[in-house]
Amino acid sequence: MKQSTYRDMHLLNEVTNSPDATQRELSQRIGAALGLTNLMLRRLAKKGYIKITGTKRSRIRYLITPQGILEKSRLTYEFIHYSLQLYGRVRSFLREQLTQVAKAGHRRIVLCGTNELAEIAFLTIHEMGLELVGVVDDAPSRQQFLGRSVRSVAEIGAFAYDRMVVASLRWGDGGLDRLAALGVPMERLIVLPESGFANPNVQTAALDRMLANHASAVSLPETSEAISLAEPRSH
Repeated sequence: MKQSTYRDMHLLNEVTNSPDATQRELSQRIGAALGLTNLMLRRLAKKGYIKITGTKRSRIRYLITPQGILEKSRLTYEFIHYSLQLYGRVRSFLREQLTQVAKAGHRRIVLCGTNELAEIAFLTIHEMGLELVGVVDDAPSRQQFLGRSVRSVAEIGAFAYDRMVVASLRWGDGGLDRLAALGVPMERLIVLPESGFANPNVQTAALDRMLANHASAVSLPETSEAISLAEPRSH
């Protein structure tokens, strides 16, 4: 899914929910520059997806049209399809990597990240019967993640672990250098690759926003319910 396609969907959704929002407010909500938001609104209006009413800036309203509602539904379906494909690829990748870890006799896992991809990693770790010894994140914004305490990645030295699952694509650049500076051996890392999951036209930061803003498309049950779902099935 192209980043421009996602932004169109997001903008149509924001116009639907907040027709009185200003251009600046819309730009902040979709994570785009003000000038780009202006161009997007004009393009969507030209296509007949939205109607711009009013003459003064303080009274301008953006109204979605019936044609725009159909387009938003189409884009939402495309996004959900893309998200489910991503979910399957991430889960398959983690199963393969963690199977090799278990075969080597390693069982203690630290999870780095608290986004929707981390939810997939959390369930996969439990599904495979491995031990999740801790959850860390860069400047964590919450204290709990699926019933587990979240600590700063700077505290990684407090954990005894065999592997760290880096479950956030934003760690694919300079973040890995920071982990190395904190003393995390590179050979202990399991990193979600930037290629093979996301469409190359979608930047990694944009992908995190996509999953965060539309978590209902890929979110999983929390806490005890999530753990019960993750229990290994008997064959």
